[in-house]
Amino acid sequence: MRHARRGFTLVELLVVIAIIGTLVALLLPAVQSARETARGNTCRNNMKQLQLALTNMDSTLKRLPGYVEEVFNPNGTKSGSPPNFTPAFARRVSWVVRLFPYMEETPLWDTWSNTFGINPPAPSIAALNCPSNVAETPDAPTLAYVGNAGWAFSDNGTYGRNVGPDKSEHAANGVFFDNNKNLNIGPQDKREGDAKIQMSLAQVVDGTTKTLMLSENLHTLYWCFEPTSSSGGGYAQNELTPTVPDTKDLFGFVWKNHPTVNDRINGDKNYDKASPPDKVNSANPQFAFASDPSTYETYAYPSSNHPGGVNVAFCGGTIRMMAESVDPVVYGQIMTSNARKSNLVSASIGLPLGADRKLTQPADSDIP
Repeated sequence: MRHARRGFTLVELLVVIAIIGTLVALLLPAVQSARETARGNTCRNNMKQLQLALTNMDSTLKRLPGYVEEVFNPNGTKSGSPPNFTPAFARRVSWVVRLFPYMEETPLWDTWSNTFGINPPAPSIAALNCPSNVAETPDAPTLAYVGNAGWAFSDNGTYGRNVGPDKSEHAANGVFFDNNKNLNIGPQDKREGDAKIQMSLAQVVDGTTKTLMLSENLHTLYWCFEPTSSSGGGYAQNELTPTVPDTKDLFGFVWKNHPTVNDRINGDKNYDKASPPDKVNSANPQFAFASDPSTYETYAYPSSNHPGGVNVAFCGGTIRMMAESVDPVVYGQIMTSNARKSNLVSASIGLPLGADRKLTQPADSDIP
């Protein structure tokens, strides 16, 4: 006897495919959310390790690094008036380089701190990159995290406590400062005559749990100045033509009293008012850092590819997601290390100049 074989009809197959497609469509957002959660956890872990490294440095040296520092050979010779080390015996570095001994990058630190007059290696370091912000060039020394550089230079005192431009830095305004005072290393920025601000966690008067230390930033390029491709295929610090001045937007994030529409958390992520910072030099004065810092300090506001906010690290060790809806005054309060002595004013909430001295520190509930 022959048994009749019955298969699926075309309609049945289409129904099954439609059901599978619907289930996949329902599942895909959950999968994407799980992936973003994993990326966010990796990002926060990176920031936690950097915060611990900074704490270890502070415990060992009783100070934190500047967002820009000079590393020199103590046995080298100085020249000029006042005498300073030449590039043969010194180089300027970011806070990241100064942190190498405390983040298990001792061999790299030994190269950068003991050999001068050459282009040292500048490799990509996984702990300095957020997985939600994939680098365009995998081997480049990219940097996703920046330090609290305090009051923006472009705010320059117009809205501060003092009348007239103020290009100096004040310890009460932040945590990381310009500590490259060597006239022979990098372009002069008119702050070389100012004393170094040796900041430490002990000087954070507002409390380490209420003061920001690190943030994410999509516009930060590298953890070093002007890297160049080496003949061996990798990147190296270009010490032959160091044309970029020591500005806050390179390795730090800032606050302003009167921010513009783009001066906010997760502002215009595609902001491109001028050439990228790594391309700017004295040959293009219309785009020069020193002549128009406001052009680039908008890049220095926290930003990320995480939905709704930016991961930040507080000096006390807390790592959290800060919502992009945070009030500008609250943001300024948690960036200043001593709000009562800072240049922070409260015009955005209708208080007169000087009334901010009476403001209390924001509660955790004030930081969305």
